[in-house]
This record gives sequence, C-alpha cells and structure tokens, in this order.
Amino acid sequence: KQWYQRRVAITAGGADVYAGCCTLDVKFSKAQSLNVFKNDDDTFDYTDVNPAIAASNRKREPQGPSEDNYGDRHDMGRGPGRPRRGDRNMDRSGPGPRGETMGPGGPPAVLMVHGLDSTMNPSRLFNIFCMYGDVNKIKFLMTKKGIAMVEMKNSRGADNVLNHLNRAKVLGSQISISPSKHREVVVYNSAPGILEDGSENVQVFVNSRFLRYSTEKKAAKNRLVDPSKILHFFALPLEVDEDFVLKLLEDKGCPTPTSISMHKSEVCSAGLLEFDSTEEAMDTAAIANHMQGTHKGTRYLMKIAFTGKKSMPVENYEEAKPTAAVKAKDKKEDEVEINLSRNFND
Repeated sequence: KQWYQRRVAITAGGADVYAGCCTLDVKFSKAQSLNVFKNDDDTFDYTDVNPAIAASNRKREPQGPSEDNYGDRHDMGRGPGRPRRGDRNMDRSGPGPRGETMGPGGPPAVLMVHGLDSTMNPSRLFNIFCMYGDVNKIKFLMTKKGIAMVEMKNSRGADNVLNHLNRAKVLGSQISISPSKHREVVVYNSAPGILEDGSENVQVFVNSRFLRYSTEKKAAKNRLVDPSKILHFFALPLEVDEDFVLKLLEDKGCPTPTSISMHKSEVCSAGLLEFDSTEEAMDTAAIANHMQGTHKGTRYLMKIAFTGKKSMPVENYEEAKPTAAVKAKDKKEDEVEINLSRNFND
C-alpha cells in the first residue's frame, strides 16, 4: 500500500492539469485514514462493493491511456505521448514516468555539491560520482559559482556518495555534499549556460553507457571504498604498455603517478597507478576516467576506479615500476647528495 502511495505521489506531483498551468502539488498527509460517508460529485468511495454503486463507479472512472502510458494518465490537455513537465530528458524505460526504479534503491535523490573548482564540469563530476551510483543529471548553477546539483538514480547511490565523497579534495578544492530538498534536477526550462572551460553547465546521463549500476551484473563488479592514492585502470587494449598509459595521462594534464603496475588478462590490459596523495588520484579520476581514443586501429575506453588500498599490491600484477618523473627526481637527489659529499670531503 505504501508503495502505491509513493508511486502516486511521484507520478502526479508536478503534473499539469492543463498545458502549462494548474500544476498538482501532491504531499503525504498526517491523517491515517480517509473517511467517506456518501458518493456524490464531491466525495466517492471506490471500495464500495454494492452492485449499483460499483456500476456507478465504473462510469466515473477516468478514461485514459493504457498502463503502458502510465506516466501520461494525469497529463490532461497534452495529447498522447507528449512528456509532462520534468520528463523530457528522463529515461522512460522504467515502470514510472521518469524512469525511476521503485523498490530496492528507492526513487531519484538530488544532492547539492558545494566548493567546486572552476575547472570542474559535469563530465568530470560524473567521472567520480559514477563509481558510487548511477547519475541521472548534473546541473552547475550559473548564478552561484562552485555549486552543482546532482540527481542520482536512487537514494542508495546518493547515500554512497555522501558516505565516501563528502569533504573530499578534488582539483584543488574541498567539496561539501548534502541532500537537497528538490526531487529532481530540471534541465530544460532555459538554454544551457557555458562554464569557464567552455562546456555546458547541464548534462544528462540517463542513457549513458558509462553507468556502472544499471544492472545487477554491473553493480556486482563495483567495490564501495573510500578514495585512496592508488587507482585501478582497466579496459585498455592488450597491446598497450606502461609508457602508453603514462603518455595518456600526461596529454590530459593529469598529475604524474609515482609508480605503475600492469596486468594482462585474456581480453584487455589493466593496472594500478600510485600517486603521492589521494587528492592527486581524485584529480586523475575526474580528468581521465572514461577517456577514449584509438590505438593501432583499435578503439579503447579507459575506465578508472578507486582501490581503497594504501600500498601497491603485488599479487596478480607485475612488479610496480617507478615512472620517469620519479626516476629523474631520484637521480637529481643522488647528484645533490654526491655534491654535498664532495664539498664535505674538500
């Protein structure tokens, strides 16, 4: 019963009785029951089993689309198939009009993210949030710099983000995440704004192929861990090596890892990247996650995930190798130490 009540509230809330006006505001009441004492134009009891009343009930039932068009049942005056307010960019594949998955995980949940750096954009924020739950939409506020609204597919994903990413540092800023009073992120009511890096302030990810929790099989492959200084990368072609991965990161302007370890499976190349700090690993995940390109005629998509590890594991991986930057740093330190030793002896 509560499930149907919640579904009605989500479906009817925000719907227009007439196109662009008479918007319904549906909220839960404190009353535990509804008492109806007569059936007339103002009150009606649809549970009455009296045959005469039942026949009257059937006449009074609203005529609307079939259950397949459930989301349009309350959209009088809009015409068949026309999306109601808030649905234009939403996935309609789910049981609800906005594509919500009712049941495990709950309906969509909106988060407010504060303290974002000017180099952050919807794609980069998605690259981090997607590791903890599926993201529906992201909207950066144009009137308030450094603030974004993120609509997660369900409350479970929102809780994961709050538990693991709140107060994290990324791209030079510490972000603060909190639940929003909004039920959804509206993205169509005006032309998108342009951020400092030239990207649009709004992006919809409902049908993105980068979603990692869209099926039970995909969700089972994810590990919910706190960000750490070691990243796991995967889905690269078998032919690539350490230098190829490091060149990718360098071209993207990512922090330089201190060490890298590769692992070859039957289908792709994977590996680990270690950085000086968790913040550098966060920056790399935001910038390089879902990086695409072509290598020797083969298209690739580099995916990144946090490992939760504090040191480089050796099992099933090749020995971690220091990167060229670390080698150069060590060589410079050795030269300084030699010069100091010579000066001391002199």
